[in-house]
Amino acid sequence: MKKFHLFTTIFLSLFLCISCGYNEDLKLELVNWEYATDSLKTVYKPIETSQFPKISKLLPERKGDIYLRTYFTIPDELKDEKLKLFLGNIKIANEFYLNGNYIDHNGLIGEKPFSNGSKASAYILPPTLCKKNGLNEIIIHIQVDCEGRIGESPYISTERRVTAHEKRFNFFNSKMHMIISMVMFLIGIMYFTVYSLRRQDKQYLSFALLNIFSSLFLIYFFVDEYPIFADLNISYLLVQKLFRGISAALSSYFAVSFMRDYIGYNESLTRKIYRTALTIGPCFFLGFTQTMHDFFLYLGITYIGTLFQMLFAVHFIIISLKTTKKKVIELLIGFIPVLVTVFVVSLLLLFNKKVYSLMIVFGWQIVIFTFLAMLIISFATMSNRVEFLNANLERLVQNRTEELTKSNTALEESNTHLKYEIERAEKEIELASFVQQSFYNIKLPEFKNYEVAYYNKPMAGVSGDLYDFYFTKDTLNGFGLFDVSGHGISSGLVTMLVKNIINDEFNKGKKLPLEEVMNITNDRIITQKGNVENYLTGVLARINGNNVDFVNAGHPNVIVYRAKTNTLEIIKRGENKESGIIGIAGFPVTFECVSVPIEKGDIMLLYTDGVTETMNRNREEFGVERLKRIFLKNTDLKIQEQIENIVDEAKTFANRTKIADDITLVMVKKK
Repeated sequence: MKKFHLFTTIFLSLFLCISCGYNEDLKLELVNWEYATDSLKTVYKPIETSQFPKISKLLPERKGDIYLRTYFTIPDELKDEKLKLFLGNIKIANEFYLNGNYIDHNGLIGEKPFSNGSKASAYILPPTLCKKNGLNEIIIHIQVDCEGRIGESPYISTERRVTAHEKRFNFFNSKMHMIISMVMFLIGIMYFTVYSLRRQDKQYLSFALLNIFSSLFLIYFFVDEYPIFADLNISYLLVQKLFRGISAALSSYFAVSFMRDYIGYNESLTRKIYRTALTIGPCFFLGFTQTMHDFFLYLGITYIGTLFQMLFAVHFIIISLKTTKKKVIELLIGFIPVLVTVFVVSLLLLFNKKVYSLMIVFGWQIVIFTFLAMLIISFATMSNRVEFLNANLERLVQNRTEELTKSNTALEESNTHLKYEIERAEKEIELASFVQQSFYNIKLPEFKNYEVAYYNKPMAGVSGDLYDFYFTKDTLNGFGLFDVSGHGISSGLVTMLVKNIINDEFNKGKKLPLEEVMNITNDRIITQKGNVENYLTGVLARINGNNVDFVNAGHPNVIVYRAKTNTLEIIKRGENKESGIIGIAGFPVTFECVSVPIEKGDIMLLYTDGVTETMNRNREEFGVERLKRIFLKNTDLKIQEQIENIVDEAKTFANRTKIADDITLVMVKKK
C-alpha cells in the first residue's frame, strides 16, 4: 500500500510539473480569419473559427488544399519576447507562412499526404521576419482529404508558454497513447505465452489478441512518433486502413470473444460464423478501398458491425446470468469505465467537443487493465491454492479418507435398510397380487350362445385392469373391460372395489337402459371411492337378442370381426363430446349406448391401451393398425389362440423393452 501511495505521489507531481506553464505571459488570440481554396495568393473569404473543426466541408468533394489567413500586430508586452504560434492538431498536413515566407510544416504535403498523428502544430515566429510595428500576415496551408480540421483555437504567445502547452498537448494526445500501446502489446505477448502453456484457459488467448489489436489501433493516434511510415513512403490511407479500421474491427471481435471466454459461455458454431462474417466482411472492403471517401464509408459500416458484435455479447451475458452470475457481475464491473466514458463523450459531443481520446485513454484502457488485474488475481488465487494443497495434501487426503469411510458406513447401513424395505414391498405386492388373482378367479361355464377368452398381465404384480363376464347358468348376458388410472397396489385395490359395484349394478339394472346403468355405477363409485384420486375408463357390453349394446366410457374402441365379409368393423363411441371417464366427482359426463348386430361367427375384441402403446427400442408404438392386421390374420384359430398370438406379436415387437402398462384382452365369439 505504501508503494502505491508513493507511485501516486510521483505521478501527480509529474502531472503538475507538465501542467504548469507560464500563465502570466500574454496570450494573443487570433481572430478574423479568411480562407481560399485555389492558391496561396488569391482572393480570400471570411471564415469563423467555429468552422475550423470541419474545414474539409469548404471543398466540394472534401478533398484538396485550403489556405487560412489572418493578421496580427505584436503587443508592446511581447515585442521583446521570442514568439511562437500554437495551432493544435491539424489534419491532414499543413505548412506555415509568415509575411509571405515559408517557415515550416507538419506532416507531408503532396501527392501522398501524411499526418503528424495527434501531435500539435506549433511554429516559432522568427524575429527577423516579424514586424514589431505594423501588421503581420499568417497563412496556414492545409491539405485535406475527407478528413480535415484545426482542433484548437490558434493563438500567439511567448515561446516558453507555447512550448509548455505543446508538450502537455503531445503527452496526453500522442505519447500517452504510445506508452499505453506498448504496454498493451507486451501484455498481449505475455498472455499469449501463458496460453501456450495452459491451452485449456481460452480467456488468455482472447485477452492476448484483444491487447495486441487494441495496441495496433492506438498507432493511429501517434503515427508521427514512428518516422518509418513516412520514410517507407507508406500512404496515410494505408495507415488508416490498417490501424483505424481493421485493427479496430478485430479488437472489438476479440473483446466479445474475451467476454464469452471469461464467463465460460459455450458459443454455438452458427453464432461464431455470424460474428466472424460481421468482422471479416467490412475488413475485406476496407482493405481494398482506394480513396479516403470510400474508407470513411466502410469505416462506418465496420462500426455498425462492431455494434452488432456487442449485441451478441449482451445476449450471452443475459443467458449466463442464471449459471455464472458471479463471473457476469465481474465482467460488468470491469466494463464500467468504458460505459461511463461513452456516456461522458456522448454528452460532450453535443457541444461539438472532439473528445474521442477521452474514451480511448480513460475508458478502454482502464477496462483492459482492470481485466488484467482480475486475471492476475485469479492466477494468484489458483497458485495459492496449489501451494496450499502441496503443503497440506497428506492431511487433506487423510481427512477425506475418514469422511469417505464414514460416508461408506452410512451408505452400507442405508443400503441394508433399503434392501429390507424393498423385500418387504415385494412381499406385499406379491400378497396383493395373490389376493387379486383369487378375487378374479372366475370359473366360467361353457356358454351356449358365445365363446369367451381373455388375457391379463399386470405391469407390476397388481393389475389396474378389470375384466368381468355376467351370466346366468350357461347363458352369457354381458361382459366388461375397465382400466383404472395409475399402477401398483392403489389401482389394484380400486379394481376390486369397482368390480363388485359394476357386477351388482349390471345384474340389478337388467330392465334399465345400459347408459342409465353406467350413470348409476359412476355415482356409486364416486361415493364409495371417497377421496381416492384414481379414475377409470372402460366398456360395458350387454347382450340383447341378436344385438350387443355397448357403452364406451373413454376407452379404446371395440373391434368386431365380421365372419360373412371377412372384414373388421370399429365400434366407435357416441358422438357426445362429454362422454368420458368414470369416478371423478363434479366432472360432467354423458354415457351413450351403441347397439351393434352380431351374427354367427362374429368376434368382438376388447383391449386396454397397454397393448397398443407397447413400444420397441426405437420408441415406436405397437399401434391399433398392427393389432388389427394380426387379429384379421388369425380369425380361423380358436379365440384363446388368437389372443395368445396377439400377445406374442406384441412381445416380439417390444424386443425385450420393458412393458410400461398393464395388458388385458377380452375376446367374445358368437356361436
